Amino acid sequence: MVITLTTGTGSKQFSMSKLARFCALVMFFLIVFYFVISNWLWVQTSDDLHELVQSHESLNGQYVELLGTQQTYEKELGLLSDVFDKVVRQRDKLALENGRIEILNNSLSVITVERDQLIEDTGSMSALENSLHRTRKERDDLQVRNGKIERINATLDKNLLELDKSLDDLERVLNFQLPANAGGDRFERLSILTKQRLFLLNSIPNGLPIKAIRVSDGFGMRFHPIKKVRTMHRGIDYTVLKGTAVYAPANGVVSFAERRGGSGKYIKLSHNFGFETSYSHLNKYLVEVGEYVLKGQKIAESGNTGQSTGPHLHYELLYLSKAIDPADFTAWNIASFEKIFSKVETVKWASLKNLYPLN
Repeated sequence: MVITLTTGTGSKQFSMSKLARFCALVMFFLIVFYFVISNWLWVQTSDDLHELVQSHESLNGQYVELLGTQQTYEKELGLLSDVFDKVVRQRDKLALENGRIEILNNSLSVITVERDQLIEDTGSMSALENSLHRTRKERDDLQVRNGKIERINATLDKNLLELDKSLDDLERVLNFQLPANAGGDRFERLSILTKQRLFLLNSIPNGLPIKAIRVSDGFGMRFHPIKKVRTMHRGIDYTVLKGTAVYAPANGVVSFAERRGGSGKYIKLSHNFGFETSYSHLNKYLVEVGEYVLKGQKIAESGNTGQSTGPHLHYELLYLSKAIDPADFTAWNIASFEKIFSKVETVKWASLKNLYPLN
């Protein structure tokens, strides 16, 4: 069969076999192009998935390590307080026993004077024997009490050794060394320092607000995934599964819990010393406006509301209503307590020291 194509310049003839060969050749090149492109996409997807798994394992390890370290510090502080209370009770008991011994010694001196006076004045052997009998009895009682005091002293020495060891461990944890002449106020100073640091760590946001798969975006300039322009990213984006628990990084009050445009379901917490934290793209609220929350309390569940390309938590840290990089604060804990004051220069730490002296 022959197809004739007539134009203004003439006519051409095409056979069906030539047309079929041309179509077959075009189909062959299309199949080869599809095979090459699909294989390239498969390899790229496998590499991205492997990198995502490694990032999840790394963040999961960091979260478990930070949580375990904080629980260990709290447990050691509780044990140390129990030992200190026990030592104080034994010290008070020892002081009472020493007072009783002093009274007995005074009584013995009086009896001795009375005995000498009795011998001199009356020469009565009967009265002297009675006095000596009472003296021997009081002496025996005194020896029994001395034995008890020796046992108390031995127990007290043992407890003091254990207390010294616990104080050494606490100094290492706090990365704080008291001067050699600190003397007997060592426990009191370490106890005050520990309570002070725990107060600040409960008042100023620190630690991770969520157990994330990975950090998808940090603080600073970036290419916006939806607007397709370079903009300032005021927080950290944590890639998570929908419904992952969100925790308060410090004690505070819920100032907002509402939908906010591109942020979707949104929560803001107000903390001490001018700090605030906010949480965007949530799926569920677990707190209400005006409610007081504690560090580590579950306040929401993550989601994909508002302008979002996938389930994640957008976390912001604000100081005096200005966004600052949360990264240094998420890594802050009792062991690295001092580093934050020299590393983060955007916070007026000098004013905080005047309000609540550090060290």
